[in-house]
Amino acid sequence: MSRIAYSSLAAQPGSLMPRLSLDVFSENHAVQLSGIVDSGSAANLLPYAAGRSLGFDWNRQRSLGRLSGGLSNVESRAISVVASFPEIVGANEIQLLFAWANSDEVPVLLGQTNFFMEFNVCFYRSQNYFEVWRRD
Repeated sequence: MSRIAYSSLAAQPGSLMPRLSLDVFSENHAVQLSGIVDSGSAANLLPYAAGRSLGFDWNRQRSLGRLSGGLSNVESRAISVVASFPEIVGANEIQLLFAWANSDEVPVLLGQTNFFMEFNVCFYRSQNYFEVWRRD
């Protein structure tokens, strides 16, 4: 089990959130990201530039349609990557599925499909930390 402090964005002290570092791999590409652990998100979400940095071609990925809520005008595609989480003790590389957004105005989100299917998470917001561990 890993205990991780909530963190804020450098220029926004009020942006304290459960952020998690991850290394993402696809074929011959690798990207280091920071994602928000979001139990309210139905799926993992990846901004457009991050998908391009991983070597994905938008036109070759299966369409997932539009995102929902405030992002309902943003189209998404399905991609699968391998990820590792340096901050999580004992977490080896894992296959993650992402809704790849056709926008860079979206954050990296780690959501129900499939981050929460692979990891257990407990939030302690009043104490500014969360715990993550690989499911048994």
